[in-house]
Amino acid sequence: MDPLEWLGLRSRKESHPNVTAVQEVVRELLPDDEPVVVRYIVIVAVLLTQVAYADGVFLECELDRLRQLFEHIDRMPKQGIDRLCKVLNERVPHLTEREMDTCYHELKSLCDGTERLQVMRLLANQATADGKIVAPEHGTLATIAAKLAIPLDALEAIEHTALQSSSSLPRDSASPPPPSEPTA
Repeated sequence: MDPLEWLGLRSRKESHPNVTAVQEVVRELLPDDEPVVVRYIVIVAVLLTQVAYADGVFLECELDRLRQLFEHIDRMPKQGIDRLCKVLNERVPHLTEREMDTCYHELKSLCDGTERLQVMRLLANQATADGKIVAPEHGTLATIAAKLAIPLDALEAIEHTALQSSSSLPRDSASPPPPSEPTA
């Protein structure tokens, strides 16, 4: 990360437009939370969405899983969850390599090894929203694990556990969500 950005002397909006858009929504939904908490939520939300998009399709069951996770953040207003999901849906597919590298760097600075393993568990659970982990999802999980210094054998154990605990879903829940309305 650019040291000037880190110190707040250069606008992150210019170099991280997609992450900044997500961060602005999270700040609006959680105005009283500490900046470090907001950064953590933004990064984990971006990674969760990236895993959901790994196979090129954002399934309704994956969107439902995201909503359920956000509902566990007690301070997040329910009416804001759909807006956050919409921004993630619009922005995450366009993340730049620089934005992703910033997310990995930030997460490594915010979390120790145990906490990064917990994040990987969340990501693996997101990948199993449709009852399986397909090759592109595994590839995305492996990339994230490598960037977060998580050994491949630990990732494989996490994926195995996530698959064992995933419940079977009705067929229609594995369909893509309806297209979002165009924005003005």
